[in-house]
Amino acid sequence: MLLTATCLGATFSDKPLMYASKNSSGEKIEIVVPFISTEDQRVADRINTFLHIQLLNTLPPDKEDAAKKPALIELEFPLESMEPASSGLMNGNRHYAISVSTEGCGAYCSVGEIRFDFDARTGRVITPVELLSESGKKSLAALAQKNNTRRLRTEIARLEKLQGKGTKERNKEQIAEQIELYERCLEERYTKGGGRYDLYLKDLGYIRLLDGAFSFDSGTCSVHANRAVDDLGNLVFTLKARQLNAYLSNYGKYILLGEGQGEIAEINPYAQVFRGKINGNTAITLMLTNNVEGIHYESSRYFYDKHRKAIELKVERKNDVTELTEFDSKGKPVATISYRRDGNKLLGQWRGAAKTLTFEAAP
Repeated sequence: MLLTATCLGATFSDKPLMYASKNSSGEKIEIVVPFISTEDQRVADRINTFLHIQLLNTLPPDKEDAAKKPALIELEFPLESMEPASSGLMNGNRHYAISVSTEGCGAYCSVGEIRFDFDARTGRVITPVELLSESGKKSLAALAQKNNTRRLRTEIARLEKLQGKGTKERNKEQIAEQIELYERCLEERYTKGGGRYDLYLKDLGYIRLLDGAFSFDSGTCSVHANRAVDDLGNLVFTLKARQLNAYLSNYGKYILLGEGQGEIAEINPYAQVFRGKINGNTAITLMLTNNVEGIHYESSRYFYDKHRKAIELKVERKNDVTELTEFDSKGKPVATISYRRDGNKLLGQWRGAAKTLTFEAAP
């Protein structure tokens, strides 16, 4: 599959890579992930590194090694399949979106889609929540709550009317089950005093950046056991770009509306890949993440580029110092990286094995 798009004269191509892995039954399966090319190699490298760490917990191959047969990939949660679903430029070629489909089986088998958004100029990952202003987040959460409340009440009223008539498709018992599901959801999430009211009052749900729009997904009222009676499915609230104008940050106005220069700090506070060195000569790749509303990235970790094996990190911030701690298999701390920010650089020290070495990294 070869997908191509252009951005201000640049060309983006997705020529996916195939890996081998094993499913939960130990059977060998094929895992296919996007591999992006563009004229600016730094942009492609940023995108490919982010995708490989998030999807496979490893580093991507060098461009010249991309066609070689890769080693077996051991996934943290075994899958039945993974393959690219779509990729392309959106929002006036300012935004490059990539979607990947996955299927996994545990107690139940389920199909899902993982979505990634990148700034087409730089390859910097876009976390949708950063496109909204602080006041905009609060206002939109309240709008989403009102919209979901209205949708549930409308559906309950429709079902109650239907219950009085009865139909061939639905018997009264099924309708009563649906009414109970939606009334419980309304009471717990959207009625003051409900068990999860305060949470949903502030929660925008899963935020998705679309082409000229934003959607806010609050999930379903049902769980897997009663999903069959839930005709509403995901409670999704969507606004077009112009309707969002009052809620957008300056960066959001650039991405969605093409207004301004889209200036933003090089260091993304939500999730970003850094390239660096320990002791001035040992190359590392560091992924720093933070879980925020609307998106979830796995834990922070780093890699020695030579070995390519992920090392999980615990992150603690103390004023202007950030400390990353590495643990052994028994939970004992074995090394720490402490750094301060200096502009867009991370400068500090690596301590472990009775040694103190210099540490530096940058986007």
